[in-house]
Amino acid sequence: MKISVIIPAYNEEKYIEACIQSISSQRKSEIIVVCDSCNDKTKEIAKKYTRKVYSVQLRNVSAVRNYGAAQASGDVLVFIDADSVMAPNLLDEIIHAVQQGYVGGVTKTLSSENILKADIMWHIGNFFRHFFYAGSGLIFCRADACTGYDETRKLAEDTHVLLALKKKGRLKYITNSYIKTSSRRLEKQGYVKTIYKQFSAFFIRNKKGY
Repeated sequence: MKISVIIPAYNEEKYIEACIQSISSQRKSEIIVVCDSCNDKTKEIAKKYTRKVYSVQLRNVSAVRNYGAAQASGDVLVFIDADSVMAPNLLDEIIHAVQQGYVGGVTKTLSSENILKADIMWHIGNFFRHFFYAGSGLIFCRADACTGYDETRKLAEDTHVLLALKKKGRLKYITNSYIKTSSRRLEKQGYVKTIYKQFSAFFIRNKKGY
């Protein structure tokens, strides 16, 4: 079973190498990096690890993910944010979940920085993922079940895809693996505002971004 990992990136030279290294150190996979309007060294760094590096001018993360998916040849698609890293066993756990019949899912999210507020935020999010399967940094799906991203949506795009996948089959919340992701958005936008935006996106389908 072939796995394709799609990484949308906008000026992620600080994070992209650690992200790709965390993927390439696991089972062999197709790594696709889509640089959207990058003007830093993201593309050059990514090219050290994969030949599938693309430059686009879309200014839309959902469109970028769809573009990456269109270049993929895997049976399983994994979408991960460029400022995140995978635990060493995550790709194996994803493959195992798909082999068990799940159409897609999520995993635990932890903070990559030592910030108490961020740790609390991610732990709360992980608790709610048991019930709502909200995306946060990574989702995966069978390629033949993926409906694609809504390009009009600027918030909770992953969660919207998961809701569509849920209509096609069972979703898996992987609890014995994780990703670590940057809490820079929480720090920049504020914790209360971020929580409100995410919950409104899920419960009232708010599409407005940050």
